[in-house]
Amino acid sequence: MDFNSKKEKLLEQLNRATGISFEISDSDLSDEETLNKLKEMVVHFNVIDSKTGLYRLYLTGDLAYSDAISSLHRFHIDENTPRQVFFLESHHDYTKEAVSLLKSMLPESQDVVIELDSKHLVVILNFETAPDEEEVVQNANQFLDMLEAEAFSSFKLSYSDAVDNFKDMPKAYKSAMVAMHIGNTFLHTGRIYSYESLGLGRLLYNVPKSEVEAYLDRHIKLETLSRIDEETLNLLEAFFDNDLSLAETSRKMFIHRNTLIYRLDKFADLTGYDVRKFSDAITVKISLMLYNYMKSK
Repeated sequence: MDFNSKKEKLLEQLNRATGISFEISDSDLSDEETLNKLKEMVVHFNVIDSKTGLYRLYLTGDLAYSDAISSLHRFHIDENTPRQVFFLESHHDYTKEAVSLLKSMLPESQDVVIELDSKHLVVILNFETAPDEEEVVQNANQFLDMLEAEAFSSFKLSYSDAVDNFKDMPKAYKSAMVAMHIGNTFLHTGRIYSYESLGLGRLLYNVPKSEVEAYLDRHIKLETLSRIDEETLNLLEAFFDNDLSLAETSRKMFIHRNTLIYRLDKFADLTGYDVRKFSDAITVKISLMLYNYMKSK
């Protein structure tokens, strides 16, 4: 991130903390000195006066662990309590009602809701013991269902593994953010993502761009993939989700079995791959995921 981007990010944080818009018109300080001075101001207004501000700066890397640890006692934050990060992304700018609703759903006084920007929120939950997967998914669904029903807001959610030490919170935050990005790239119809459960998407996410292009060039070229309409893409995704079952896919997509077969035949004519064959289905599935990856880049 360059100087101007870092400066604007810090100015935005300062505005959020104080309600005052700042700008730098002239300064004798170097770029590094300017950033350090802005960080000091943000720390003063956020960390000194707000537990939420402490979490926000520490999670996003704007506050060192050594600086954050000195504020834990003041806000009664136990360093060794199991915590989990939930990262929420709204399709549109969220409302204050959505934030208030999330806060009302938090069971513990130490739980916090952090406003990152107009589309992203973070919820941090504290536990006596680390939750199991069923409890985590239940919490995630409760957040999303309540926001949709009461705040009329549509969100997606990703979450980290629980961490036992405050020091590991930035790592948990990063894994939740990456899970959201991978989920949006490879599983865009989903609404809850976990980094540990993203499987193939997580693997493909780390493949170099040159290898992605080489794979698609050997199998289904980008030009061909770009000609596939959205309806066919959704149909293929449903076919994969239903274990290549014609009957189950046609039932869930509300189309006649013969219509489904006709569309799959058209896809085979276009690409040379018949997804009713297991080996072809694997190639197409990976190609479509890599195509979404390329579009996201």
